[in-house]
Amino acid sequence: MDMGYQGQQNQMNDLNQQGQFQQSRASAVPQFPLEELKKYFAPKKSPKAGITFLVIGILFCVGVLCNAPALLVVGLPLIAIGVYLLANLQPHSKITDEEYERWVKAQLDVLIIKSLDKLDLDRNERGERKPLILRSFVLSPSGTLYTSDSVRWKIGKDGRPHFSVNVFTIFWKEDHHLAVYRGDVVALNPHAHTERTWEYFYTDIVGATTNDVQVSITIGKNQYPYRLRNFSMRVNSGESIDATVDADPIDNRQDLPRFHLPESGVDETLAQIRSLLREKKQTKM
Repeated sequence: MDMGYQGQQNQMNDLNQQGQFQQSRASAVPQFPLEELKKYFAPKKSPKAGITFLVIGILFCVGVLCNAPALLVVGLPLIAIGVYLLANLQPHSKITDEEYERWVKAQLDVLIIKSLDKLDLDRNERGERKPLILRSFVLSPSGTLYTSDSVRWKIGKDGRPHFSVNVFTIFWKEDHHLAVYRGDVVALNPHAHTERTWEYFYTDIVGATTNDVQVSITIGKNQYPYRLRNFSMRVNSGESIDATVDADPIDNRQDLPRFHLPESGVDETLAQIRSLLREKKQTKM
């Protein structure tokens, strides 16, 4: 058999296998209807209306004790309305916290494959080495990137925060440079998906750090001061890659939520980038 023909056949087989792999990965992503995702992140309604109906209904029913039986006909429906409103302060979603996080993880797996294509890296290398992955989140609308309808968060029944906008920064360690891809998962508006790539020679990277930034975050109808913990990788041009990985209220007395992602990957990413920079820059000396 002609060796050139055999090489072409092998190459075609490799491409077919890669295509089947990517297709199977895409089909393995669990699909949630947009309406269910909206229910999952729907803000909790105020209980005032339900309590009002309940109290007025009870007052009408108390009228029965005052020899006014006709009031019972009005009181019982009002109580029923109040109970219904209180029981439905938040739409019931079929999505559990665990299922939502699995869905986000499946979206990340697709982004990892996409990052190799966007950065023009060999997809076959994915099985031989793993990228550094930094997960961050968005708490409030940011310019024209995300609208207020797209940005939601909730403290789930599992006691941990869940975000409608999750941002993943994927670092691929090459021999002479660091290839970086950033893509987001926008649960409430998939069309708002954004992505960006960077490539920096190790000698151009100044360093990687974490720093605190104070901002105001809207919770309910009020704004509260929060301290954000940001990851930052700086280069000598003045550009930087930044990501928010934690957020804590400055005033702990108000029982405000804390936003921590146990799987943000910030500590591992920070340690490995610092170690990599020391190794590469010492080699150049």
